[in-house]
Amino acid sequence: MKKLFLILIIILIFPLINVAQFSYAIDGDVLENYVVYNEKGEVICERSSVDVGDSFITSDYSEYEITRVENHKAYAVLVKKHKKPKITPKKDIIRRKTAQRGELKKKICLYMTHNDESYRPSDGYDSIYGAGGIHDVAKKFKLTLEGKGIEVVLDETLHIPHNSSAYSRSSQTANKLLDEERPDAMFDVHRDGVSRSYYYVNDGKNEFSKIRIVVGKSNPNFEENYQFAQSVFALGNEMYPSLFSDIYLGKGHYNQSLQPTDLLFEMGTYLIEKELVYNSLPMLADVVDTMLYSSVIGEEGNIEVETQSTDDSHASIIPHLEKENENVTSQKKGGWIWAMITSFLMLGILITGGYFLYKKSKPDIK
Repeated sequence: MKKLFLILIIILIFPLINVAQFSYAIDGDVLENYVVYNEKGEVICERSSVDVGDSFITSDYSEYEITRVENHKAYAVLVKKHKKPKITPKKDIIRRKTAQRGELKKKICLYMTHNDESYRPSDGYDSIYGAGGIHDVAKKFKLTLEGKGIEVVLDETLHIPHNSSAYSRSSQTANKLLDEERPDAMFDVHRDGVSRSYYYVNDGKNEFSKIRIVVGKSNPNFEENYQFAQSVFALGNEMYPSLFSDIYLGKGHYNQSLQPTDLLFEMGTYLIEKELVYNSLPMLADVVDTMLYSSVIGEEGNIEVETQSTDDSHASIIPHLEKENENVTSQKKGGWIWAMITSFLMLGILITGGYFLYKKSKPDIK
């Protein structure tokens, strides 16, 4: 009877742990959505983490800098309206890399600093202590790039927990990849923590998720990585006008000092369906392949690419998101409440079951 009681405890405790694990982000990935406003009070950006001094480039090449952060609202001023950046080919970098490797293969490396990141609609949770849904996206991206004839090395080393030291841990992975593989580029694959509508696109033909390019300002070689990001961004806007949401320039370094062609991609957000991110990957792979290897980009940056879409309305219009953000907050609170209710129910079942087993096992003294 004691063994039966022990088995019942294990059976009841497992769902309790399971609920606590999958109902909300448990790996330090605090999903705090910041909405960024311009001087006119219009919503122009969203990000899960912002700091004064961060800046970003919108789809029309306007550069904004964040000057104030209050609660979950940030305020930015227009710094400069840039001309369309020159698309600078990377053939010289690729030639050096292929010479170092002693081969002519195209090669890209992928890794994930925040392995826990996931997609709630598809995975059922925001993040997990281990390999989250972002690993599925990285694997799919690998296959898509390989379809372009690119050799891809995907390193799935775990860098958990999701905290301030994660980039220090992932730097070891990035350095190892650089030393052993000598890739043409390395991409750190992430997903964002903002509203679904900031990333969602329906261009009348396809549904997919936008992608954000992130560059670290603390990187001592920032200008080189930023120039590469601008070229990728401009080429993407030429080929697939709705693909990229923006370039975000954050205070981190993101391991990008290793080489000029290292970038961080935010592949959608935790509230978007993972399948919509999959739909974006062929476009992203096409842009990366063209940027790094295609002869259609001349030495002067002129390109001859057939534009894939003429509708760029989704690239320039960012909806007002106040109402949706309130709904997102409600969903987060609801997740916690549901987890607590379920936990108490499980605990009640455990106590009740234990009590009846105890009564049944107690000798009947008459």
